[in-house]
Amino acid sequence: MHCWYYNILFLKYKILFICLMMENKTHMNKQICIVAIFSLLAGCIQVIKPSAVEVDESFTKFLRGTVYIESSGYKLRLCGTGKIVELLDPNKKLIPHIYLNDEIIPSVYLEFDASAVLRLDWQVSKVYFSSQKPHNCGAKIEKVDFLVNAVDHHWQAKINARDVAIYKKNIYTQLAFVSDINKPDQWKGQIVLPHGISYNMDLQLKEKPCVDEFEQWYSLSAMLKLNGETLKGCARTGAGIQSFISGKYSNTLSPDDAFIVLNLDADKSASLVLDYRNGQPMLVNKGDWKMLDNQVIAVNLSALQSQLQDSVLLFQVYDSQELRLKGFSEILGKVGLKLLPINE
Repeated sequence: MHCWYYNILFLKYKILFICLMMENKTHMNKQICIVAIFSLLAGCIQVIKPSAVEVDESFTKFLRGTVYIESSGYKLRLCGTGKIVELLDPNKKLIPHIYLNDEIIPSVYLEFDASAVLRLDWQVSKVYFSSQKPHNCGAKIEKVDFLVNAVDHHWQAKINARDVAIYKKNIYTQLAFVSDINKPDQWKGQIVLPHGISYNMDLQLKEKPCVDEFEQWYSLSAMLKLNGETLKGCARTGAGIQSFISGKYSNTLSPDDAFIVLNLDADKSASLVLDYRNGQPMLVNKGDWKMLDNQVIAVNLSALQSQLQDSVLLFQVYDSQELRLKGFSEILGKVGLKLLPINE
């Protein structure tokens, strides 16, 4: 303890002793002594009082992970590392995502900006996306300025600066636009495809929360006009995710079609099973697969006979689960062949 503290303590007791010895003195003198003692005590308390903890925002970072409540506080399990950290929410940004319909949600996946603060962990700044669907953390991160999903998940748009890529269920190719205007919340453009069909696009975003058919929450709403058709969507900023998962995919059979099963395994191995339903044994081609840009999957298959060449099949991914064949394939035939996931 500092020497000034002992000096104040000694002086305090010295005055107290003098005051007690002043039994024959006037009441006024005793009052003066008491005032002097309390003045010294107040001064001592003021000097040794600890300084208040200052919250100092050092930097902001985009985070994604699972948020849950434990011991009356928020915990965040970070995607990728699985590390668990404290999460502060003084501005109550998490309440709409944790408390729904007067019930506490056990855990929720969030994408949000957070500030690292002095002596603390992370503090929520702005939420972009929340979902109760499983496996969001396992999905691959994809860097985009904005990711837009249709409310009914029938179309999707990815925006990077002035580039807009649109995927729509009834269009068998990606529509790649370059915006004619330079606005932070609107994009307009026109393209003509090789076979002569033209498309006009006008896409706008608004700072208005949006919920899709899977009850996923987005921080932005979107309105897309494509060749006069008006479509509604939900959008989020930050780093979007490619949520395509490996598994088995097959075609919808018609009387003249072969039965097709495409196996895309998590270890990137692939196999294609073909049954032409003509009484002959099934054909099985093996190889590997990988995800290319713009959600295109390349499947490399080894030839069944040494004199034949290996084959490469390209599939466009729609709605993170539907595969459509790009171009013509000698193995699979028709353009636009659709493969859907098999739920086992």
